[in-house]
Amino acid sequence: MFLGKDLWHAFYATTIILLSHFLHGAEEPFAEQVLTIILVIGSYFILGYIIKGAAEYIYGGTLKENRRKRRMIKTISKMEDHYVVCGYGRVGRQVVQELKSENTDFIVIDKNPEVIKVAKDKGFIVILGDPIEESILKKAGIGRAKALISALGEDTDNLFLTLTARSMNPDIFIVSRASSEENISKIKKAGADRVSLPNQIGGYHLAGIALRPAVVDFLDIIIDGKHTELVIEEISVNKGSQLVGKRVGDHMSREKTGATVLAINRKDGTTKINPKHEEMIIRGDQLIVMGTKDQLGKLLKEIS
Repeated sequence: MFLGKDLWHAFYATTIILLSHFLHGAEEPFAEQVLTIILVIGSYFILGYIIKGAAEYIYGGTLKENRRKRRMIKTISKMEDHYVVCGYGRVGRQVVQELKSENTDFIVIDKNPEVIKVAKDKGFIVILGDPIEESILKKAGIGRAKALISALGEDTDNLFLTLTARSMNPDIFIVSRASSEENISKIKKAGADRVSLPNQIGGYHLAGIALRPAVVDFLDIIIDGKHTELVIEEISVNKGSQLVGKRVGDHMSREKTGATVLAINRKDGTTKINPKHEEMIIRGDQLIVMGTKDQLGKLLKEIS
């Protein structure tokens, strides 16, 4: 077919036919032929790159990851009265485990990608980012959340997180971790409702096991959410509650409910331990009640 043509024209014609399946009879100048070959070959490289990128996007996990992110954003946007756990270290993981055992809705925030991957692989709703940043807390629906648990490693981070969260949601309940006693008051002034010292709690627990093992075993059963035989709940007496102005014995006696009122936390900060039947319940009280889950569930239905 290419008889009488020099080597270049034969190469040009063959290349054009193989790559474009078309060869017109007009004779282009040499420079145009070179440019044509470059453009045709280059277009195939570009097409191959596009196909490769599309394949990686679809089959390499990118598409799946984007879909997962969209689902997660949609899920978070519908969440209300959930818990926001900031920090998924040793303390944060234990917090999450307890929330999971109570079937509570929660979101985990951490700025370490590897840590977030571990939480994500366990099926938790996660957000990768620094929880101190307002934009990250907004993603977690801080304005609709019931509580925030600050379990970051540094007290300064916990303090700044508490300040940020309190400014964004004045009504949220904030529990913060602290590493030293001298920082407890600072974190409380920043807006934390409760501050916990994990090391101190661990020390108390170890000493308690050594001194009173049976008592600690009993308390562990109560605290452990996986045990249903005996649990402790708090009941808030708000405005409009039928408990306001009633005596403990009217609705909350053990004979009627099977549950026991262990204490009443008053709004002024005082506490009535093991209250008598004649003790009056007033608005703003918090009743600490012990019983089985069935007993407490029935009690909550009766007083709601």
